[in-house]
Amino acid sequence: MAREKGLRVAVDLDTATTRRGRVNNGTPRPITVHADLLEHRPELVVGFLAASLRAADWAATHLDEVRTVLARETFSGPEGVVAAYGDGFHRTLHPDLSAERIELLGAQKQFLYTHGFLAADFDLGAWVAHEPLEQAKALIATEQAA
Repeated sequence: MAREKGLRVAVDLDTATTRRGRVNNGTPRPITVHADLLEHRPELVVGFLAASLRAADWAATHLDEVRTVLARETFSGPEGVVAAYGDGFHRTLHPDLSAERIELLGAQKQFLYTHGFLAADFDLGAWVAHEPLEQAKALIATEQAA
């Protein structure tokens, strides 16, 4: 649709030379769940994360199929997917709680708070739960070993 309307990219954050330069209101995209779900049904969260890890593993070696899915979801067609996502994105879809990713999420949180998109600031370190992702990775490792 952007192409049909003659719109052009004004600022392409994907050309930033650092990951921090690409942080904005929608990047990075955290996986969030309500604390009540995490407390009372952690197996659902672990199961979802394990499915996400499996899907990311699959996507890493199936670029054409991933592009087909994205074209369907975004109604953009193959050219639109290539223009929006470029090459290599399909290998970076694994959920990640590395120190760098949390630092980038902190920059995003601060941006959203500073510009009034968050009603209150919060302690990001206390908000991030590492255990479900660690358990999902352990589940995948057990499955692969079997």
